[in-house]
Amino acid sequence: MQEKLLTEAGLTLNEAKVYLSLLKLGKAPSGKIVKEAHIAGGKVYETLYKLIHKGLVEVITENNIKQFIAADPQSLLLYMEERKNQITKQADRLATIVPELQKIKHLTEPQENVYLIKGFRGVRPLVDKAILKAKGEFLIMGVRSSKEPQFNIFWQHWHEHRVAQKRKARLLFTDRNTEYWKFFQKMKLTKTRNISSLSPSAIMIIDNQTFIFSYDQNEFTCIHIVSDSIAKSFTSFFEGLWNIALP
Repeated sequence: MQEKLLTEAGLTLNEAKVYLSLLKLGKAPSGKIVKEAHIAGGKVYETLYKLIHKGLVEVITENNIKQFIAADPQSLLLYMEERKNQITKQADRLATIVPELQKIKHLTEPQENVYLIKGFRGVRPLVDKAILKAKGEFLIMGVRSSKEPQFNIFWQHWHEHRVAQKRKARLLFTDRNTEYWKFFQKMKLTKTRNISSLSPSAIMIIDNQTFIFSYDQNEFTCIHIVSDSIAKSFTSFFEGLWNIALP
């Protein structure tokens, strides 16, 4: 457990083993550390000096022999604070080049393609970008309430953002009279109807983009299709269903 927490904090496995061993030994030369930590002798000095650089180990010389001492465990919190500050600075620097990277991606993106994206981390920026870039109305079918709560919460927040950006949407629900359904009934710039003949997958069409969402095994998956002809085909399908759906 201790090794796991230390590696999650940013130490390598060898660093975690050596630091914990030094806490037990108090003060020790490299040979004792190798035996206590059960690491390769050729790796011990490299590991020790990385820990020294991180402020987690101190070194002294006694009788021409280097002895190593673990810093107070409170130093781990200081190390984490420094690491957090460093990551924040790196994120800020990265943010300055993201617009240029997006331009490069835009220039190299094909006009038509199909992508498979898995997980919130991949899907969220994609659908957030759709709100900002959208020119037309969002058409969404196969909307259902019977998903894990985190998915419903995600979409509620996403649609609130859509409304804040003054983007219209029409939603075809496969159920009604649920709390999720009532939420959208009250939402501005949003129209809903109900039809029970759709598949569990939700489909969203905006401009030339089609998004097919799946929540199998509690995993958020999206098939993203960029194609004028496919978007038009799904739009026609949506309009046909909308015309026969219950208000």
